[in-house]
Amino acid sequence: MTTSPFDPQSELNENVRSRFYIRGDWVLPNSTGTVSIVSPTTEQPFLSVPLANHRDVDAAVLAARKAFDTGPWPRMSAEERSVYLRRMSTAIASRLPLLSRLWTAEVGAPLWFANMFTPTATAMLDYYAELSTSFAFEERRSTRGGHARIVRQPVGVTGLIAPWNAQLPILAYKLGAALAAGCTVVVKAPPETPLDALVVAECAHEAGLPPGVLNVITADADCGAYLVAKSEVDKISFTGSTATGKIIAKSCAERTARVTLELGGKSAAIVLEDAGLESTLAALAPFTMPFSGQICFAQTRILVPRSREREFVEAYSAAIAALKVGDPWEATTQIGPLANRRQFERVLRYIDVGLSDGAQITTGGTAGDHRDVGFFIEPTVFSGVTPAMTIAREEIFGPVVAVMAYDDVNQAIAIANDTDFGLSGSVFTNDVERGYDVARRIRAGNVSVNGLEMSPNVPFGGFKQSGIGREGGPEGLSAFLEDQAIYMPSELQSAKQV
Repeated sequence: MTTSPFDPQSELNENVRSRFYIRGDWVLPNSTGTVSIVSPTTEQPFLSVPLANHRDVDAAVLAARKAFDTGPWPRMSAEERSVYLRRMSTAIASRLPLLSRLWTAEVGAPLWFANMFTPTATAMLDYYAELSTSFAFEERRSTRGGHARIVRQPVGVTGLIAPWNAQLPILAYKLGAALAAGCTVVVKAPPETPLDALVVAECAHEAGLPPGVLNVITADADCGAYLVAKSEVDKISFTGSTATGKIIAKSCAERTARVTLELGGKSAAIVLEDAGLESTLAALAPFTMPFSGQICFAQTRILVPRSREREFVEAYSAAIAALKVGDPWEATTQIGPLANRRQFERVLRYIDVGLSDGAQITTGGTAGDHRDVGFFIEPTVFSGVTPAMTIAREEIFGPVVAVMAYDDVNQAIAIANDTDFGLSGSVFTNDVERGYDVARRIRAGNVSVNGLEMSPNVPFGGFKQSGIGREGGPEGLSAFLEDQAIYMPSELQSAKQV
C-alpha cells in the first residue's frame, strides 16, 4: 500500500483543519457534522473536517453582507484593493508547495500536474490586481442634455462555488475578479476538497483583508442550495456539472440574482488532413486526458480524416498506452487515480456502454494499475465511434477518449458541433490561418490551433449547455459589476442653478 507523504497534522494550521473563516476570524462551526477526506490512492481517510449547516451559511452571508453594506471594501479605490490582492498573491505563492500537495492528497492529481497548475492562482490574482488599476470603472458619454457618467459598481455579496477537481485554480479565477470589483465573498468549499479554500483564507488573513470581505465554509449540496437561494446574496458564480448548473440557474432566476455558470464539456479536437502526425500527437496527447480526464476542457473527442484513421489510431493508442499509471506522489507518474469511488464506478460504466454500443477499445479499458487498492483506471481509447454513441455525447470525466472518422472538413465541423456542450476545442494543421478559419466555425467558447492554452487575460467559458458568462480577462471582471448610468446636466444648465 502506498503511503501518502502528506501529513495534515503537521503541514496544516489547526484553524484550517477544524474551523471556518468568517468575519475575518477563525470560528468554530455551529454544526457538529464532519466529512472525511479519503485518499484516492489508498482509499483510506486521512483527515476529518467540519461540515457547515444552515446556521453557518447564515453567519457567513451576514458577515459578507455587513462588510459590503457598511465596510470599507466596496468604497476603496481600485488601486487600494489591488494592494490587498498583491499581498494575497504573495501569501499564496509562499504556500504553493503545500497547495500542490493538497491537490495530490485530496484527489490524486499527479505531482507534475499539480506543480504546473497551482501557480495559476497567483497569476490570476496578480492579473486582476494589475487590471483593476487601469480598468474603466467610470467613463463619460455625451448626451443631448449634457453628459452621462457610466459607473461600474460591484454587484454586491457573491457566492463562489468551485468544484472538487481543480478547487484552487478555479477559485482564483472567481476570487480575483470578485475582489477586484469590490464585492464581498462567501466561498462554499466542496466536501471532497475543502482544504484549498481554507488555506486561501489563511492567506487573506495574512494579507490583512478587512473582516467579512472573504468568508469560507465547507458545505454539502444541501447547504450549497441554501446559499444559492438566500436573498442576501446578489450573485452566484458556479463551476461544476451541467445538471447542478441548471438547478442553480433556476434558483437564481426565481429571485433575479446574477449568475455565472461554467459547466461541462465534450470538446472535440479536429485533426486536418495536412497535420503532421508527430507534432499533433505531441501537442494533443497531454490535453486529451489530463488529470485522468477530470478536467472540463479535456479534448475527449478526436476527429481524424477517414483516410488517416488507421494511422492515427495506432499512433495515438501507442502514445496513450505508454503513459505511466501509478502513485501520484511519484515524479514519473503521468496518470494517477480517479478522485473517488463515485467517479471510478461512473467511468467503468461508460466503458461498458461504449463496448455495448459497438465501439472498439484500442488500449486500456480496465481498472487498476497492477495493485489491489486505489481508484485507478487505465487510459482508454475507443475507435469506431459514431456521433450517436453515448461515449461521443456525454461527459465521462475520466481517462476515456473517442476517436471518430470524418470524410471532409465540413463534416468534421458538423460532428464537432453536434453536442449539447460548447466549452473547448482545438484544430491541428500545418496551415494556421486555415486552422483559424475552422476554429471560427466551432461553436465553443475556447478553441486553440495546434495546442491548448489558457491565459489570465483571456475569457474562459462556454456556448450552449457549457455555461453562461465568462471568467478571466476583463470579461471576468465585468461579470462582478453592475453598470449604473448617471445623467448630468450641461455646464450651462448647472450655472443657471447657481
